[in-house]
Amino acid sequence: MATVHAIHQQHDPRDEFLAVRAELHRRTEDLDLIELWDELQPAERQLVLRSAAQHLVPLRPLNEIDPDERTADRIVADLTHCPMEWMRPQAREAIRAAIHRMSTYANRLRDRMEPEGPHPSQTLAASARHALAQGDTAAAMHYLQLIEQTR
Repeated sequence: MATVHAIHQQHDPRDEFLAVRAELHRRTEDLDLIELWDELQPAERQLVLRSAAQHLVPLRPLNEIDPDERTADRIVADLTHCPMEWMRPQAREAIRAAIHRMSTYANRLRDRMEPEGPHPSQTLAASARHALAQGDTAAAMHYLQLIEQTR
């Protein structure tokens, strides 16, 4: 009688290294930034560009640009619809730094807004479920009334 042996796939110890290496190559080539930029709406791009405004570099050398076009507003307007691939490395780095700052700020805000523990109604609902499991409908009704009052 023939036996069937399970085939075990060998885990290549280099898999994790290769994944990290591939991500580093993507970042070095700004592919992650290019993908993100392509997904942003013009208003979102303007917000990021305004955050990066003090470090932005125009698409053309300054001596080729009229002085009235060298303002941050004009540079932001020009770069809003510009593909990331056309931007100078300094502008890309400024945008990456702005996105990082904004992301860090958003995470801090979210952390501040999240309550420390569960919402009181969650605790009351758990108590109501426990009372129902015990067959105590009066207690369950009491907890439901408290939940209605906590809104």
